[in-house]
Amino acid sequence: MHTFQIATSVLDGYKNVKLSDERINFLITQVNEQLDEISQNKELYSSFLEQVNPPQKIDNIILWILLMSNEGIVDEYISEFGKNYREIIPVSDLADLLLYSVHAKKVRDIELDGFDYLLEYEQEGIEEVDQYGFTNALLYIQQSKEVQMEF
Repeated sequence: MHTFQIATSVLDGYKNVKLSDERINFLITQVNEQLDEISQNKELYSSFLEQVNPPQKIDNIILWILLMSNEGIVDEYISEFGKNYREIIPVSDLADLLLYSVHAKKVRDIELDGFDYLLEYEQEGIEEVDQYGFTNALLYIQQSKEVQMEF
C-alpha cells in the first residue's frame, strides 16, 4: 500500500492542514451509523463480511474502508437501504479515512484493529482508494513547496 509509505512528517502535515478534526469526526460518525444500519440486516451483513473476510477483531474504520471499496457491496448497500448516493461512495471519504488511519498508526502510534489486514488486502477498490490518498498527499507536498512570487 503506497499510502503507508508516506513519511510521518508529511502525514502529520497533511492531517493538520487538510483533515480537520471536524471532518474526521463526521466521517467516523457516518461510519458507525452506517455499520449499525447494515448490521440490523444480519443476513446481508454476514454476506458482506464473507466477501471481505476481515479478521475477527477489526476497527469500524478499517471495516468500512474494506466494505465500501468493494463495488459489489456498495451496489448492494445502496439498493438495499435506498441510499440517495450516486452509484459510489465518495472515494475522497475513504481516502481521508485511510490517511487518518495511517496517520494514527505511524504518527500517533495508535493501533487500529485490522490495520495490518488492510495493508495486505488486495482488491481493485482498495488500490483506487490508496492511489487517491497517496495522490492527495503528493498534492499537499507540492502546494506546501510553492512560494508566492512578487514582480
